[in-house]
Amino acid sequence: MNKKITILIILICTLVVGIGVSLAYFAVNNQNDGNETNLNITTEQLGSILWTGMKVFTSYDLLPGQIGIQEFTIEKNSDNGIGIYEIDLAGVLPEEFGTDIEISLYKTTDPISNNVAVDVADPTLENETIYQEDSLNITGAPELVYQGTLTNNSQIILEQADFDVTTLEKTTYYLVYHYKNNGNQDNQQGKSFSGTISVRIINEKPSYCESHPETGACSILAIGETEELKFDETSDNNLRYIGANPNNYVSFNNELWRIIGVMNNIDDGTGNKETRLKIVRAESIGEYSWDNKVNGAGSSTSEYGSNDWSDSALQIVLNTGAYWNRTSGECPNIGENSTVSCDFSSNGLTEEAKSMISNAVWNLGGLSGSSNALNFHQTATVDEWYISERGIDVYRGRPVTWSGSIGLIYPSDYGYATSGGSNTDKNTCLSNALYTWNSYNDCYNNNWIYKNGTYQWTLTSMSVSPDSVFGIYSSGIINGYLTNSGGTSIFPSIYLNANITISNGTGSSFDPFILSL
Repeated sequence: MNKKITILIILICTLVVGIGVSLAYFAVNNQNDGNETNLNITTEQLGSILWTGMKVFTSYDLLPGQIGIQEFTIEKNSDNGIGIYEIDLAGVLPEEFGTDIEISLYKTTDPISNNVAVDVADPTLENETIYQEDSLNITGAPELVYQGTLTNNSQIILEQADFDVTTLEKTTYYLVYHYKNNGNQDNQQGKSFSGTISVRIINEKPSYCESHPETGACSILAIGETEELKFDETSDNNLRYIGANPNNYVSFNNELWRIIGVMNNIDDGTGNKETRLKIVRAESIGEYSWDNKVNGAGSSTSEYGSNDWSDSALQIVLNTGAYWNRTSGECPNIGENSTVSCDFSSNGLTEEAKSMISNAVWNLGGLSGSSNALNFHQTATVDEWYISERGIDVYRGRPVTWSGSIGLIYPSDYGYATSGGSNTDKNTCLSNALYTWNSYNDCYNNNWIYKNGTYQWTLTSMSVSPDSVFGIYSSGIINGYLTNSGGTSIFPSIYLNANITISNGTGSSFDPFILSL
């Protein structure tokens, strides 16, 4: 499955008579391979990816000192598939050229903002020799993935890139070839050099869902987009339930939970990434503090508790304490180190429910908050929340991930769950900061995660503070709370095991999805 582009450049000696000036370069003509029908079509289906480029250069005369650019793209060619694609370059280079042909390869997923072009220089006369030296015009910050010189009959690996077509963005490549100007190059007269690009797939294998179409996540993913299921168009391209009341109910732990969506690239804690269903309890298990450890206990440096989820009091209750063990105990309450009795003997996790859960890596990246002049959370759209949640902005070296079973939803889970309405559509909701959603009631009223009159904790911390995290306010906005605040509801969230299947049900509250191992 190789696609080749041939770069063939013929050098022709040009003589100037009677003016006493020598030329540092020669006129150059491009030459096609005689297959005129292929001059402008080089689309190649390489299994799960699609490669598109140009077979030959068009209308370009390359002289010593000048630069040429070959542009091509790689994008997905199917709905599923993972592997590695490799871009190779082989040259035909007479020894007279030495190291005069320099090769660079750049890439970007945003060619409008990041691209490479040539600034063509005017010839100059110096010491009776005409010189010219083009330069690159680089816009933005395309990634440089290779730089070296063209060699003879040796295959150069320009790029090896992992891909998963569920998240593969269309990537534009710029192959830059620079015929360097080294003064008098008479020994290169009559010689030619060429280069051949090959794109191939290595170790392609089916995606998880191709191998496991029967699993719950994959069966929903197979449905694709509907009025109540939409891809979030993030780097992970998760498929999420949206709207005021979608059919996303599932029976779990002998009670109703709801499916947030099909989440891709969920790390199980060992580096293995899977496609998994993420669910959240339909009703709150109570109102408790996020954390209220005293100053000096664990990660707490404040009398208001700590926003480090890895040792928060609520995390312990959910993962090793009373809720996990389906018993009664003490839960964090408003105030310093205060607790309140909590009884989960009837609604804690059953052994069957725990068998459907396995560890997942939860991202703990935060955003700046109201105590910081940046106030990024006040302007952040849902896309910016999603990126920040997966970032490294946390308070003073606290962990950026946590591996465990039970967490809370993210602000982005809330944001992506909206369908918008007649006055403010979905795209407008997503383009406005979550902090401002109280001005757009279509955004929160058409969002199944929003609960009128209820404050909800999220997992995401305020990175400029040691003791504040973000929550969903009853007004529909995302804003910060002190971790020891009261009156805030707990809705546990989990990633189901990847092998869980949906055996029955339509997803309505009266006929919820039934899960099976």
